[in-house]
Amino acid sequence: MKRRTLLGSMGFAALPSMASTLKPKALLTVSGRVGRINNDAKDTFDFTEAEFLKLATTNITTGTPWTPTSVFVGPLLVDVMRAAGVTSGTLTFKTLDDYSAPIPWEDLVRYGVILAHSQDGQRLNNKRWGPLWTIYPRDQNSAALSGPIAESRFIWQVNRIEVKS
Repeated sequence: MKRRTLLGSMGFAALPSMASTLKPKALLTVSGRVGRINNDAKDTFDFTEAEFLKLATTNITTGTPWTPTSVFVGPLLVDVMRAAGVTSGTLTFKTLDDYSAPIPWEDLVRYGVILAHSQDGQRLNNKRWGPLWTIYPRDQNSAALSGPIAESRFIWQVNRIEVKS
């Protein structure tokens, strides 16, 4: 009996130290030509949800082809990229269902594109456009941001960004 108790205690004593070494799951992974790496095993820059939500945010009030006019909140994409050490390149956004689409770096600067985490005060989730959604100020630039190419850049369920030269 003593042996069983001793082993049980040792097993539980090891749990806190093991738990403290586990990193939370990545909300967003930036891969490819990144200037900062925080996941050495995959050569990527990973944002946990807590880290991503600490980034400064911007609001864009706009409608999309799929939603009425809404207030979208999230960090500027250019700031997300800078946090990962990226200052230029071709960005390919990838989603939970493996859809992918490019967004030119110039759009980040020209339009102030955000990577929205909230819509009308509610956190986006995997069943409702999330975890993240690229949002352009469409209503303020309707001529330039209408049509199939522009609409293809409103990418929802984003969880990865690949950067190429």
